[in-house]
Amino acid sequence: MRIQILVHAALLSLALGLPAWASPRILPPPPVAQTEALPWDESRHQPVMSPTASRGQMLYENHCMSCHESAVHIRKRQQAKSLQQLRARVLYWADYLQMHWGKEEVEEVVIYLNNQYYRFERR
Repeated sequence: MRIQILVHAALLSLALGLPAWASPRILPPPPVAQTEALPWDESRHQPVMSPTASRGQMLYENHCMSCHESAVHIRKRQQAKSLQQLRARVLYWADYLQMHWGKEEVEEVVIYLNNQYYRFERR
């Protein structure tokens, strides 16, 4: 009986380790050159760069969108009626949520929100 248990244990340990030995190694694909990965603009014969998110957009998406979506910025009863009020609202919520944002982070979020939704400077 003990020999049978030992044989089963040995076979089980081999079976658990076998898939690692038996599976073929899968290598990652070779890296693609930067210019090959970008679409080409035929009129300029240069790669078209994809738009990158600004730091203000990333801060907003990572910290602010968890509580509300962009609909809050386009509603008729907006709480921010000027660029100064928008800055005050961003600063209020950053302090309230204890994000420890400096002036630069607050200003980048204000610039992103103003460019994306409010457009206070253009009015």
